[in-house]
Amino acid sequence: MSRIYFASVLFVLLVLEGSLVQYLLQNNLSDDLLVIPRFLIVIIVMIGIFVNRHQGLAFGFAFGLLYDVVYTNFLGVYTFGFAFLGYALGFSVKSIQDSALWPVLLSFLGVLLFEYYQYGMFLAIGVTELSGGEFFSTRLLPTLLLNSAFAILFVLPFRKLAQHVNHQASIRQR
Repeated sequence: MSRIYFASVLFVLLVLEGSLVQYLLQNNLSDDLLVIPRFLIVIIVMIGIFVNRHQGLAFGFAFGLLYDVVYTNFLGVYTFGFAFLGYALGFSVKSIQDSALWPVLLSFLGVLLFEYYQYGMFLAIGVTELSGGEFFSTRLLPTLLLNSAFAILFVLPFRKLAQHVNHQASIRQR
């Protein structure tokens, strides 16, 4: 029952990423900058860190598929990317879990890897025409800045939520 908290948080972020945040960012930034909220990736990586990598994989797959169906025309790009990052960056090591810096850095790495993965996929199929330098300066840097700020703000509250969920799971197993 307590794992529904993660799904609820991810669902709210899915809606916010596609609607409210895009609207707010579009109206408050210059026209040449593209800031893409990747809050789902940040939280999926944190689920992998604070719970385990298999949960990161499962939530990454489910919400990546949902993201593909709702927001994109290409089925599988987000599904594979989110699931891979949830599993690959889900280091459930006590020293990483106790630190506030490591989850933020791993979330930063997750957003960085996903942005390059998505750029490469879209460049290969001819969806984007951005050059590498233009992608780096107009899309990657602003996106990393926004998502790093989000990770810094939410690492401690999410760790508390994950500890609560883990505690509830250990009670159920008794």
